[in-house]
Amino acid sequence: MLKKIIVNLALITAFSSMTSSTTVFADSTSTDMSQNASLGSDSTTESTSESSLSTEATITSPEQTIESSQSDQEGTTTSPSPLYNNEDELRKQFETDSRNQVLSFEEYKSFIETLASLSPSPSQYTAPEVRSLFKASNQRDQIVAEAKKHIGKPYTQNYPDRLGPNKFDCSGLSRYVFLQVTGKNIGDWTVPQEKSGTKVNISKANISQLEPGDLLFWGSSGATYHVAIYIGNEQYIHAPNFDTNVEQSPIWWSAFPPSFALKMNLGNSNPQGNPINDGSYVTITQKGYNLFSSFNWAKKNTSDKLLTNTYQAKYRYNHSNGDTYYSLYDSKGTWQGYINAKAVKKVDGKQGLWLYNNEFVTVTKKDSTIWGNINDFSAKKGNTNSLYQKTYHAQGKYNHFSGEVFYSLYDNKNVWIGYVNKKDLTIGDGKRGLWLYNNEFVTVTKKDSTIWGNINDFSAKKGNTNSLYQKTYHAQGKYNHFSGEVFYSLYDNKNVWIGYVNKKDVAKADGKQGIWMRNNEYVTITKKDYTIWGNINDFSAKKGSTNSLYQKTYHAQGRYNHFSEEVYYSLYDNTQKWIGYVNKTGVSIKH
Repeated sequence: MLKKIIVNLALITAFSSMTSSTTVFADSTSTDMSQNASLGSDSTTESTSESSLSTEATITSPEQTIESSQSDQEGTTTSPSPLYNNEDELRKQFETDSRNQVLSFEEYKSFIETLASLSPSPSQYTAPEVRSLFKASNQRDQIVAEAKKHIGKPYTQNYPDRLGPNKFDCSGLSRYVFLQVTGKNIGDWTVPQEKSGTKVNISKANISQLEPGDLLFWGSSGATYHVAIYIGNEQYIHAPNFDTNVEQSPIWWSAFPPSFALKMNLGNSNPQGNPINDGSYVTITQKGYNLFSSFNWAKKNTSDKLLTNTYQAKYRYNHSNGDTYYSLYDSKGTWQGYINAKAVKKVDGKQGLWLYNNEFVTVTKKDSTIWGNINDFSAKKGNTNSLYQKTYHAQGKYNHFSGEVFYSLYDNKNVWIGYVNKKDLTIGDGKRGLWLYNNEFVTVTKKDSTIWGNINDFSAKKGNTNSLYQKTYHAQGKYNHFSGEVFYSLYDNKNVWIGYVNKKDVAKADGKQGIWMRNNEYVTITKKDYTIWGNINDFSAKKGSTNSLYQKTYHAQGRYNHFSEEVYYSLYDNTQKWIGYVNKTGVSIKH
């Protein structure tokens, strides 16, 4: 019978040894433990009063909740592997168990037999996926919610693993939960934990005097061997024994009643007050404020790093210090922390706060939407095809809740264009807009126009186009100016920058040859050994030499002021047959 009971044990844990070789009853050992015990890497994990609220949406119906919890219960209540097969093995375990300091072997044996005969709790809240159902509205509720997070985690007496967060013994669990929620270390094992509240005698008749978050103890004062966290409704959460997991259990009044309880003084431990559903959107507007991971003022981030970002304030707290704090979440539902309301500004929806921008931007992407509304994206004003490569004034911008940035664009008549995603734009250097690769050859066709050295404010003049008239230049780039004008950035054949010239003052040429200009002159070939060209863009086609044309007269119907600064005549004979291009220096004009 002993073997059968042991195989099905669900033993309650004792206050464990702090190291593999040291028991925990000596005062000096206890002092050592207090100095050395520490939480694992997630010791600063927030345990906030609204944390369970934010995940509540994962449960879609009561029916799913019940099915889920039943499935989990069936999967987690299988009898653990036996630690021993006979009384000798049980005795060996007893000798290594830290509880041997307060229990005789016979008491230990009886204890196991009693606990092994108890059934697990049928409570629906053992299901991991519904641990977050509990709405933590005050610090007692937070303790229950935090304890439920750890249901299913394994038992250990090894130090420091037993202090959590991945494994626990009974006192390690209670210590961890209270440290997370209240920021206080109630003691590293059961005996010092007895002093963390007010001792009261309890029975089934007066259990109503306890509240969720109080502690239950087994054993006499100063020699307790087990502790559990009371969660209300005559239920508790505890870390049982080797080869078992943290579980929820009913109070077994007949078979295993608690020896006494502690009323925990939590009445004034919630200075932030209860969470108030808010749901508004706020933009961080002030530097120098911290975002806290708890109301013990553990720093999580700073407003400097998140400045102008927009978040949803799902909850707010009216703190006893007189300030209001928002609990901020991003668009993915990731919690950002608590921030003082003085550091943010409430905004009209997800678009966030209008931020002064005063930048000039050029639209660089087609097929993107121009929005008339960026709160719910319900109004489209067209697409960016009509704006492509044009420059606009971004008078303001919005750092949207989605994480995207939208510019509010205006044209040069101050007519509002709409909201365009920053990804579809390139910020220009002032009103001139973005430099756009051009690589065109142009011939200046207008006199008395300005050559500019600055087209942002037109403060620098480099001369006028009289000196450039009918000459050909390389327009390496162009600017679609905010004014609506287009300016070419011109270079000569030595790659010397000439300046900015309005597109209206030039004509686009077919390559380096420049534009055809009517000539209607008659010329006589006066030089031998000049090439007759069939192509003067890249001089790739030769039609012969002037030797065959020497001293003959031809009709120069047009000419080209070439980018090279040479002039070429386009010659025709008396039958209107085209002869080719000949350099002006090889001919003489016949008058």
